[in-house]
Amino acid sequence: MPPLFQIQSLFHRYADGHTAIKGIDLDIHEGERVALVGRNGAGKTTLVKHLNGLYRPHRGQVSYRGRSLEGGHLLRARLQMGMLFQDPDDQLFCSNLDEDVSFGPLNQGLDTRQVEARVRHALDRMGLGELRYKPAHHLSFGQKKRAAFATLLAMEPRVLILDEPTAYLDPGQERFFTELLEDFQGTLICISHDLLFLYGLCSRAVVLEKGEVHHDFSMGELVSRGKRLRDHGLDFTFRLNCCTRNGHGCGGRGHEQENPPPPEPPSPEPAPPLEASSPSLLRLEDYSHRYADGTVGIRGVSLHIREGESVAVVGENGAGKSTLVACLAGVLHGEGVYTFQGRPVTGRVRAGLWRHVGVVFQDPADQLFSPSCEEETAFGLKQLGLSRKETRTRVQEALALVRLEGYENRAPHHLSAGERKRLALAAVLAMRPQVLILDEPTANLDPSGEETLCHILQGLPVTKILISHDMDIVSLLCERTVVLHRGRIIRDYATSRFMEDEHLLSIHGLDHTFKNACCREIMELQSRVLHEGPAPLR
Repeated sequence: MPPLFQIQSLFHRYADGHTAIKGIDLDIHEGERVALVGRNGAGKTTLVKHLNGLYRPHRGQVSYRGRSLEGGHLLRARLQMGMLFQDPDDQLFCSNLDEDVSFGPLNQGLDTRQVEARVRHALDRMGLGELRYKPAHHLSFGQKKRAAFATLLAMEPRVLILDEPTAYLDPGQERFFTELLEDFQGTLICISHDLLFLYGLCSRAVVLEKGEVHHDFSMGELVSRGKRLRDHGLDFTFRLNCCTRNGHGCGGRGHEQENPPPPEPPSPEPAPPLEASSPSLLRLEDYSHRYADGTVGIRGVSLHIREGESVAVVGENGAGKSTLVACLAGVLHGEGVYTFQGRPVTGRVRAGLWRHVGVVFQDPADQLFSPSCEEETAFGLKQLGLSRKETRTRVQEALALVRLEGYENRAPHHLSAGERKRLALAAVLAMRPQVLILDEPTANLDPSGEETLCHILQGLPVTKILISHDMDIVSLLCERTVVLHRGRIIRDYATSRFMEDEHLLSIHGLDHTFKNACCREIMELQSRVLHEGPAPLR
């Protein structure tokens, strides 16, 4: 049977001269479920953008159903494919969700009644039926991700191409996507750094390294070979060790329940009492914020954070996490009491808060705008009015701290995703803030990049506030966890207790245990290979 996609001697070079794809030959057959994996910058996204004609080969050829992807064949082929980008804002561009989801079926030439049926079905299936006429920019990130996927479902594609589909999603929504994709009957091509997610979804793994195909395995063969995972920056076992240290290893009692009984809703739990000898560095009392369209971001929040603490802020997508930290950073202004170092955050105090509270955004592109890494790191220091000598010293120290020595003259937009994350961190750390706020710091990073960033963060002697949906990272970096739900704090306790709170995990989209079956299988595979040796590769 001829392949669905046939890639022959494919090369692609960007305008800056960087060759992202180097002579790739690859066949993908109809109905296959293929994982594309590799380090940040390996060429995965560049490759899949050739599969639907977004990029044209500089050399070589990409064929779909036996014909080169060009002209009328390309236009027809695109109507059979759905591609989910990393950032849902890249494909939500209409005035409301109804128009966004209608766009594809209308381009397929369907009549009004057919379009209406498909739009309604797609939005209902993604749990967005009540938001049909809401603008995408008023949604949470998780809702945007589901809306972007609805635009694909409405076209009933034969091929799904997904680029980091679960990045920035809470565990509940990740599980929702997994179950949805398990039911998909067509050809699936998925880029992800989450091998536990891919292991349960894909049967084949193609490993890219520096624009070339280095290996073409079954998923089982890939995850069972620890050395090959390490060689390609894919070794995720630091996560498993982290889980074990917190009493939630794959063999732990809490992981044996495949179908736990339905839990009772938790009642609000107050924050632990503050020691008299440990005054609050940051303090909110009955604090609320409402957006211009009337949406409530947070309500009645009371929160005390002491100097030197590492605090995780977790909750389902749309719970109010980003709103809360934006208020703490002084970016958003709400109603209630907010004090920093005992002083009310109003007027001049709010205007000068940036000198003391540093924020690393979800997407480093939102805060990287200078032509070189050196200038990027120096920007905040210049706003502080430091001398050239002090600025130069701090830039060098910050870049060394995040392991970017020698990158001073590199252009930020030429760096890998992991390097850009670390550069954004360096630009903040150079200002020596008392408080460091990190919004999804490990999202979209390969496992090697995640581990490197975690080591850096563990060694920082500052107060850290971490937003994350990655429960392994939360347990690794934070000793205290604050849980938000619908804008309110419903839990504030030790992270070890949070990881054991089965009731809370099950009903607030934070159940990270659904991957346990995959985790157990992978650890058994690796143990078998370690003791018996690998089977010969096909």
